[in-house]
Amino acid sequence: MSLFVCCGEFSGSLPSETHDPHKTSEVLDQKSEIVRRLKDLHGPLESGLTIIYVPTRKETLKIAKYLGKFGIRAAAYHAGLPKAHLRHVHDEFHHNGLEVVVATIAFGMGIDKSNVRKIIHYGWPQSLEAYYQEAGRAGRDGKLSDCVLYGNLSRIPSLLPNKRSKEQARKAYKMLTDCFRYGMNTSTCRARVLVNYFGENFNDEQCHICDICAVGAPDLLNLKEESDAFLQVLANEVGSKKRGNSSYLDNSIDEYRRELPEKLDLRIIISKIREKFQKFLTSEKLWWQGLARILEDKGYIREADDVAHVCIKYPEITELGIEFLKSDENLHEYPEADMLLSAQMKQPYSTFSDWGSGWADPDIRRQRLKRSGNKTRRKGSKKRRRRWSKSSENLSTSRGRLSAKLSKKK
Repeated sequence: MSLFVCCGEFSGSLPSETHDPHKTSEVLDQKSEIVRRLKDLHGPLESGLTIIYVPTRKETLKIAKYLGKFGIRAAAYHAGLPKAHLRHVHDEFHHNGLEVVVATIAFGMGIDKSNVRKIIHYGWPQSLEAYYQEAGRAGRDGKLSDCVLYGNLSRIPSLLPNKRSKEQARKAYKMLTDCFRYGMNTSTCRARVLVNYFGENFNDEQCHICDICAVGAPDLLNLKEESDAFLQVLANEVGSKKRGNSSYLDNSIDEYRRELPEKLDLRIIISKIREKFQKFLTSEKLWWQGLARILEDKGYIREADDVAHVCIKYPEITELGIEFLKSDENLHEYPEADMLLSAQMKQPYSTFSDWGSGWADPDIRRQRLKRSGNKTRRKGSKKRRRRWSKSSENLSTSRGRLSAKLSKKK
């Protein structure tokens, strides 16, 4: 999945005390600027340079070599390369001798090139601070530029190897989590999220040029049924381990924490949901992972582990979660990016009857027979026959000597 974020100039200033509300020139200028940017958004970008930021040194060389095969003037840049090479890349970059620089975070200090048209993050940045700083190197001449983030939604991002104390690791995980949550967001203007993250005020509701403003948010969903299933399984699974079949909802949260057995992994919770609810038998882990973040933001669950994680790993229900589970209150939320991705995945058959009903369709039947024909068995049998014939010629084995004697008798 790719997240397109246009890095423009954000208006974060507060109105002055001498501002005259009857003067509308400032408002009109802002609106005309939005119209101009929307027109530019649908047109092609002007020619310029591209910087691709990757997490590891190995990927800089790999991607630069790959781009070179297509005639693109690309060079790798990371701190482990010879200084002469790094100086050469700097010179080529500043004199427009390159089209693309594939780099780690080492390529940044002293970079002030006005015609950088595109910044691509190929992999999750380690923090929103790093992302914002690197993305800000595009469009310094005031012209429209692109910032694209390619993130693997099927894998949770991890910290790059480094020596950290426990407290430093906790802070690093928090910054990585903020960056991951930024990417998972599907409903709030990305410029607004970034500006608010750094403690500034974003005057407008939308920037009109990020992917969310341009495409729009997904449909609002009522996640009450799914949330109840998640919280109920979480509560009852813990309660049954300590109190037989008694419901956890009959006990207080303090009693629950005192008698808490081993922590429940999110994967166990998901498998229990699939076992208990036929409707969710074929549901994807990605979907429940996104729901867990929503429930955590609402305060219905929290992380039970002392170790920091990017995504909640050992969910623990809260008092607020118990109250929500007992109530008839609905939960209307926008699905997050990984939830949307899981909905696009091809779902397996939930029951054998669903799979069997497909045989009535001639096209489906033909495709299934083609995929699961007898080719594998025939290949295997040929290999076995060849193996037998080969061993029969070998007189050093008992099978070979026995076959030789039998063939002489014939």
